[in-house]
Amino acid sequence: MEKFFNSDNGVMRALSKIFDIGWLSLIYIVFCVPVFTIGAATTSLYYVSAKVLRRNRSYVWREFWSSFKMNLKQSTIIWVIIALLYVLLYWNIQITGITDEASEYGGYLAGAYLAMMLIMACIACYIFPLISRFDMKLSQILRLSLYCAFRHFLHTIVLLAILLAAGYGLFVGVWTGIIILILVVPGLAGFLYTFPMEHVMKKYMPKSETKYTESGEEIVEWYNE
Repeated sequence: MEKFFNSDNGVMRALSKIFDIGWLSLIYIVFCVPVFTIGAATTSLYYVSAKVLRRNRSYVWREFWSSFKMNLKQSTIIWVIIALLYVLLYWNIQITGITDEASEYGGYLAGAYLAMMLIMACIACYIFPLISRFDMKLSQILRLSLYCAFRHFLHTIVLLAILLAAGYGLFVGVWTGIIILILVVPGLAGFLYTFPMEHVMKKYMPKSETKYTESGEEIVEWYNE
């Protein structure tokens, strides 16, 4: 019985991970309620997923709140820009009359708008994770996101698939009232998201001077593990 309740036991580690996923999901949903904070909440979601869920460092709430405060301004600005662009593109699609009565020209134009929305989604896949990791200007984040979206296109497809699956899971959870889905999907999606995303970000991490402890052991930052 003592072995079962030991924190190093595989079952207890799994239960702890599930609890952290649920706790992170709940925090994320609450912080998304004001809508304009979705960007900062998403940045924090990724940061906690990579640091706490993936590498077992620190605690969910502590790291979420720290990242939220630090990246609130930059994340909110880019989130508002993305949201406004999507609203504008959607509005333009409606104007072109994407209905049975739409003209051939209107159909082509609507297709162009949809393509622009897809390209924006590919770029947005990288924006908030990059904000969570790098101290860069907004213009630099956008350029790097654009580069990564097409340079690592296979990773981008996987990231989009995770986002689509997460969106569908949340939709089903809300529509059917299955609360467990709502409390699992954001955290689980964030955790899965770290696998392709961390693989990409490691390629752009600046090389830092190697540091050692007093006993001579090399200090490895959590994101380089």
